[in-house]
Amino acid sequence: MTLEAQRPAAGTSAPVRSKGTFQISSEEMASFWQLHNRYILSQIKSGLTIIDQHVAHERILYERAMASREKQAGLSQQLLFPQTVQLSHEDYLVVTEIMPYLEKIGFGLKEFGKNTVVIESVPVETGINNEKGLLLEMIDEYKNLRTDNEVWEAVAKAFACKSAIKSGESLTVMEMANLIDQLFATKEPYFCPHGRPIVINLPLEEIDKRFGR
Repeated sequence: MTLEAQRPAAGTSAPVRSKGTFQISSEEMASFWQLHNRYILSQIKSGLTIIDQHVAHERILYERAMASREKQAGLSQQLLFPQTVQLSHEDYLVVTEIMPYLEKIGFGLKEFGKNTVVIESVPVETGINNEKGLLLEMIDEYKNLRTDNEVWEAVAKAFACKSAIKSGESLTVMEMANLIDQLFATKEPYFCPHGRPIVINLPLEEIDKRFGR
C-alpha cells in the first residue's frame, strides 16, 4: 500500500512537526527503521520514538472517514472488474443500512438481486486488493462496534481498522516518512480510534539507565 503526502522539494528544509512532546526535524525525518515490519523507529532529540504502523494508519483513515461526513461522496477508484458479493441475509441487511455511509467514504455499491451486492469502486486510500474480503471484514467489524457507537462512527472505525496497513507489511523509508507526516497532521496522533496507544517515547535518560550509565 502506497502512502502519499506532500514532501519538501530537494534542497529545502521541512518544517518541524510538533504535537505535544513529539518533534521531528527535517534531518530526523531521514532516519527511520522498521522493526519486524510492525513498528517504525525514529531517533528524536530526546531519545527514541516507536510507532505502531497499523494503528497509526488506522487513526489517519478514521479521521478522513469522519471528515467525509460533510461531503457529497468520498474520492474513489473504479474497479476494472466489479466484484459480486453474495451475503447472508443478516449481512445484506447490514450493508443496505450502512450503504449511504460507505458511499460517503468512497465505496461504490449496488444492490444486485437477493442478498447480493456489486462493488464497483473503493476509496482511494484502500488500494485495489481483495475488495470482497475487505467488505466482509468491515461488516463483521461494524457488527462488533455498533452496540457502543453511533452508526457513522462505527462505519468509520470499521473502515479504518480493516483498510489500514497490516502489522507485518514492509514499508519503504519514504512510506514510513509519509505515514508519520500524515499521523502528526491528525487531531489525535497518540491514540487509535479504539483507544490503543500509537506512539511510545523512550527518553535517552531511560535508555542510559538500562545500560547502567
